[in-house]
Amino acid sequence: MTKQERESIKRSRMMKYFIDAANEIINRDGVSSVTIRNAASLAGYSSATLYNYFDNLTHLIFLSILDQLDEYNKALKKAISKSSNSLEVYMQVCACFCEYAYAKPEIYWLLFFAHGEGKFDAYLKQYYEIFPDKIAKASPLFLDKMFHSNNIYDRSFFMLERCVNDGYLQAGLVNDFNDICLRFNKTILQDVKDGILSQDDATKMTMRYYHQLLNFYATDDGRVMLNRCCKEYAGIKI
Repeated sequence: MTKQERESIKRSRMMKYFIDAANEIINRDGVSSVTIRNAASLAGYSSATLYNYFDNLTHLIFLSILDQLDEYNKALKKAISKSSNSLEVYMQVCACFCEYAYAKPEIYWLLFFAHGEGKFDAYLKQYYEIFPDKIAKASPLFLDKMFHSNNIYDRSFFMLERCVNDGYLQAGLVNDFNDICLRFNKTILQDVKDGILSQDDATKMTMRYYHQLLNFYATDDGRVMLNRCCKEYAGIKI
């Protein structure tokens, strides 16, 4: 084993100590309770040592909550397993997001809507280097792409590309559709996080908006398919 390999193993091991400590605090007291000082103390090291391995508190918390993303990704694979077309896949994924994100809004806000100075994709890559057993190839290809990105715009676009290719969504308007959907999704998630909307009310609102916008941006064939197979999601008639 080379010196570089030994240093890489040591670095991963040290980062795991801090990530495990942060996760313990998150599970016990919530994300907002994590600080550099208490995570380092729980891991048995100083704050200065922690900073040798993490850019800042956001870096530590993001790597610590990525287990939540792993759980959500597994749920996505199950959710779309019986979908018959790309529009149904899209609505199933939207319903799955509502179920997981609105149950833990603070965590999902950090996963998908905190900016992280543009470093979150690099952090995601680092997470899989530290925890290689978490890497899972997924089928179809769009799902595998989603699993290796935390950029919610890209994750959504990977699905919408299939809707365009199948002739269900207007190609020239897909970017507008994606942007509008993610903007209202961000606002609703914020309201759930702030206690303005309940999980149930937020889910109903989100699924209704998705269905209405798909009807507006879909092709004629897309509207027929949408209203044939996507009339009810997450127990909500839409």
